[in-house]
Amino acid sequence: MIGRRLLVLTLGLLALGFVHCEDAADGEIVDEGAPVTAPIDEEVGGIGPSSDAALSFLFTQPSSANVNRELVAGKLVKYLIGFQNRGEKDFIVKFSESSFRYHQDFNYHIQNFTLGQYNRRVAPKEEATLDYGLFVADQFAGRPLGLVVNVHYEDSEGRYFVSTVFNETVSVLEDDSGFNHETYFLYLVFAGLLAGAFFLGQHYLNKLTRKAGMTKKRSAPVETGTSGRSEVDFEWIPRDVIKASEKKSPKPVSPRQRKAQKAE
Repeated sequence: MIGRRLLVLTLGLLALGFVHCEDAADGEIVDEGAPVTAPIDEEVGGIGPSSDAALSFLFTQPSSANVNRELVAGKLVKYLIGFQNRGEKDFIVKFSESSFRYHQDFNYHIQNFTLGQYNRRVAPKEEATLDYGLFVADQFAGRPLGLVVNVHYEDSEGRYFVSTVFNETVSVLEDDSGFNHETYFLYLVFAGLLAGAFFLGQHYLNKLTRKAGMTKKRSAPVETGTSGRSEVDFEWIPRDVIKASEKKSPKPVSPRQRKAQKAE
């Protein structure tokens, strides 16, 4: 009797294992290395979206991220959130929260960004556009990241809702625009150092030239006084005329010679 029960139990376990193997074979094959993306409008903390609210999401910077899901490291990312009230009660949009997640496990937070505060009332059958921006750090360049954006809101009766407007894997690319603020600052400092070295070198050379006596000094004027030479220029008078005038002019005679001549 006991042996018959053991046989039946063994056959039952084998049958259950066979059925489980068939179900696993018929199911989808999951690649553990593929990015994991959570569904849109998932429940956050047990709180889900409202059926009377329709939300949309759009990247504005860079706009190409709407197609290729690529962000640039070191750049600002901006996006718009559209909120449409399809119900009969007012909604008050409280805030939006954005975060980077590990791309293979969206439950693992890498970076949480500042909340986008709105506190905006949306009446029935009306729409509202909300904006937000976040900065992608350079350290994330070359990495895939999960970007999650949740919007928190409540209706006029105080019921609270959370809608996930974006929940996908994005690629962070390196900035290859050629302009880098750090490089520009280094070039500016280098140019300042060169200019300072030039002025210091010029000042040093001027000092050396002054010490070596290479700078010219003005000579002081020297008074020569009146010379004994005649100021009349006789070069233009012919020599014959000068000789003739010298013969005709009497030689000067002293007073003694004059007295002697008179006594004779």
